[in-house]
Amino acid sequence: MILRASKKIAENDGHHPSPGRLRRLYPYAEQHETMLRTIAAHSEVIELPAGPWQPRPEPEHCLFLDKGRLQLARPGQPPFYLDADQPAAAFPLPLDDTGWKALIPCRLLRVPTRYLELSRGASSRTETGIELTEDDAEADLYLECRDELKQGRFELPAMPELAVRIGKALDDPNTVNADIARLIQLDPALNARVMRVVNSAACAGRGRIGSLQQAVARLGRQQVRNLVFSCIIKDLFRTDSPVNLKSRIQALWRHSCRVAAISTILARLTPGLDPERALLAGLVHDIGAIPLLHAARNLPALQKAPGLLDHLIDDLKGEVGQLTLEHWHFDHELARVARHAEDWQRLGTAIPDYLDVVLLAQLHAAVGQGTGSRLPRIDQIPAFRRLALGRLTPRHSIAVLDEAKREIAEIEDLLHH
Repeated sequence: MILRASKKIAENDGHHPSPGRLRRLYPYAEQHETMLRTIAAHSEVIELPAGPWQPRPEPEHCLFLDKGRLQLARPGQPPFYLDADQPAAAFPLPLDDTGWKALIPCRLLRVPTRYLELSRGASSRTETGIELTEDDAEADLYLECRDELKQGRFELPAMPELAVRIGKALDDPNTVNADIARLIQLDPALNARVMRVVNSAACAGRGRIGSLQQAVARLGRQQVRNLVFSCIIKDLFRTDSPVNLKSRIQALWRHSCRVAAISTILARLTPGLDPERALLAGLVHDIGAIPLLHAARNLPALQKAPGLLDHLIDDLKGEVGQLTLEHWHFDHELARVARHAEDWQRLGTAIPDYLDVVLLAQLHAAVGQGTGSRLPRIDQIPAFRRLALGRLTPRHSIAVLDEAKREIAEIEDLLHH
C-alpha cells in the first residue's frame, strides 16, 4: 500500500476508474477512448478517510484528487486548500510533501506514471529559426562554441562577500534588526534601495520610515533578503563588454525586471505564494544567459553571428542558470525556475509554484511587448490552470494586469534604480 493515513483505508479500494473520470484530468483530456480504457484498466480508485495523511512517494504511480478536499500545510507558509472541483485538481498531487490532511472523506485516482508523458508534445521550447546542417560553416562554429561552453569554459558569477554576510545574519535567529541594518549600511546603494522600497507606494506603509532599522522591521527578513539578492543580480548586468553584447545584457535586464514585476502580481492572486519570492524568481529566471554572454567576449566569431549566439543561449542558459544559483546556495525551487523557465508544457502538480508564475509572467510580458508570435497562448500552458485558483481566463488575466499597470511600472522602476 502506498498510503499511510490516520485511519484504515476503506475496504472498497482497488476498483478501476471509468474512462470518463480520467478524461477530466489534464494529461488525458485529449486521449482516444481506446487509450483511456487501457489507462483505466491499469489505474485504481482509493478511498481516503478524513484526517492526517502522509503519502509515500512511488515513482511508478501518481495520484489525483477525484472527490473531496485536501489541505497542505508547509512549514512557514499559509495552508493551501485543494478542492476536487478546482481546475488544479486535474493535475497530479505532489507526494514529496508532508502536512497533508483530508478535511472530508476523499477519493483518489492512482494512475501509472508512464501515461503522464502522453500529455506532452514533442518540444515545448521556442525555436530560434536557425537550421543547422552538417556541412554548414555556421553549424561548425555553433558546435565548436557549444563544446567550449559545455566543458565549463566560462566563469560563474561569485556571490559578493557582503551579501553572504547579510544572508547569514538573516538566517541567524540570534541577530536583531539593528545588526542587519548595520550590515546593509556598509553598501550605500543597498541602503538607499531598502529605504526607497520601504517608502514606496507598493509597500503601502502606515507612514514614512526614517531609519534603516525601522525599514528592516517593517519589511521583514524575507523581503530584505529578496532586496539584497535583487541588488546583487542587478550588478551582474553591468558590463564593460563590446557594445553589441552590452546592449543584449541591458535588454535582458529590462526583460527580467518586467517578468519579475508581473510575477509579483500573479503571485498575489494565488493563495500560498509569496509575491516577494515571486519577484526574485522572475529576476533569476534568465540568469544563465549572463555567464554565456560574458564568455562570448572571448569568442569574436560568435559575436559576428548574433543568430548563433541566440541559439547557444537558448540551448544552454537553463543548465548554466541552475549551476549559477546552486553556486550561490539558492534553494532547489529557485534553481528549478532557472532550469525550466521555458518549459511551457511542463505538467507540474496540483499545487501552484513559482515556476508556474514565471512561465505565465513571461508570456504576459511577450504579449505586452509584441514578441509572443513564436510562443504558446497564455491559456495553452498547464500553469495557467493552477494560478489564481484556476479562475483566470485569458481576458481576465490580461485585464488584471492592465489594472495593475501603475504598480507594475513602479516595481520595474524600483528594480531599475
